[in-house]
Amino acid sequence: MFVETSDEEHGLVVWIFTGPSNTEADYQTYCDSIERLTQLSISGWRIGILIVDAGNPMPNARWRREIARVSTHVPGESAFILVGSPLARGVATAVNWLRPPTYLLRTASSFEDAVKVAEELAGRPLPRLEVLHRRARAATQR
Repeated sequence: MFVETSDEEHGLVVWIFTGPSNTEADYQTYCDSIERLTQLSISGWRIGILIVDAGNPMPNARWRREIARVSTHVPGESAFILVGSPLARGVATAVNWLRPPTYLLRTASSFEDAVKVAEELAGRPLPRLEVLHRRARAATQR
């Protein structure tokens, strides 16, 4: 299952992959979200926090290639912060082998740590990230 909550005005997004399976539509929606984030006309950082919950499967080779393709045009003042298992971090590394990232990729051990990284990059507090996270988690319960 994939859930996205975003604040496009401020260039913030929280993505969550959760549960025991993901559909083709889940991966396509994630790719579409990356493309929307890329096209935002904002000044400053675009920040996406990607949470991959324990037990959620990794994308297959086709989707790893597609994620690499859509993230090719992500502007330089963008950061993706991955919260997930060592396996999830390994998949992110594999995607980056397919194409060198144009953006910052960081990892964090928890959502709270990811917010700290995001705030350091932005140079300011980002309380909207917590709001987006709560909304995303609530959506996973539906």
